[in-house]
Parts: sequence; C-alpha cells; structure tokens
Amino acid sequence: MVDPGSDSLTINSRSEEETVSIGIAVGTAMQSRDVVLLSGELGAGKTRFVQGMTQGIGSAAETRSPTFVLVNEYVGRIMLAHCDLYRLSGPEEIGELGLDDYLERGAALAVEWPVRARGEFPREALEMHLGFGEAPDDRVLIATAIGDAANRLLEAMRTAAGIGQHTGGDR
Repeated sequence: MVDPGSDSLTINSRSEEETVSIGIAVGTAMQSRDVVLLSGELGAGKTRFVQGMTQGIGSAAETRSPTFVLVNEYVGRIMLAHCDLYRLSGPEEIGELGLDDYLERGAALAVEWPVRARGEFPREALEMHLGFGEAPDDRVLIATAIGDAANRLLEAMRTAAGIGQHTGGDR
C-alpha cells in the first residue's frame, strides 16, 4: 500500500557510474536527520549508491560496506551514518546500534536491509529499492518519498536522471 503522502520514481541506471551519480545528487541534497532506506538483493548496488551519497555530502572517505562493523560514519558538510542491518536477527538488536542517537546529533542515515528492523525508523524517509536490470550493469532504482525531506531527495534524483520536475513521468 502506498502512503497517500508519498511520491515515487523509477530510474533505469545503465552503469555503476550512473548509479553513483544519482547517489551524489541525493547526497548533495541531504540535510541533517534525512533518512534513506535501501533494499535490494546482494550486489544490486546499494553500497555504490551510498558511495555517491558520501561524495555528495563532501566526504573524501572511501565508502565501504558496513556488513561487519554495522555502522560507518562519513563526515562532510553533515555526518552520514551508513548502516547495514543484514546480519541482524531482528528489530530488538537495532537499539544497540544507537541509530536514534545519530539522528539526535543531526546525522543523516543511509540504512541497508531496513526490513530487518521495520518500524524502527522515522516514518518520513526516502525508501529505495535497487534491482537488477536487463544488461549486467543495468540497475532499476525505485524510490518512494514519504514526507517533505524525502521529496526533496526524490526531486534531486529526478534532476540527476534528467527527468526534471515531477510530471508523473519516469525514466
């Protein structure tokens, strides 16, 4: 069920570079306390998308998948906490990560595998699903924005993909 206050967009990315570029646009538009929830199969490009986001916030740090450390911090004009919940067994473990603390300190969040802790995140978020396209490097990015902050990020994606202001069309 789609939230009545939500807007969505589908982008067909033709390369890893294009996926990173769209992530850069999201990172550039990010502000403190923004939340991006990333789902998709292993290898679908979630970490590459976050790599773009870290570049967009102005961080020079190398983006790594936080699979084993669970949370990586990237500091640019804002702090971005990149979390991977793949190894969590359930929502009860999320409290130990201190994600609420990051938001209280003004950090933005990028969370991979949010389904592991559904209901533990702010309602207003940009929900991303990354999937495989037809060609080996193709990715399908489906974004749903709930709330004003997430809509700001969605508009940045539209612009980066060459779609322009919301007209109902997708690429």
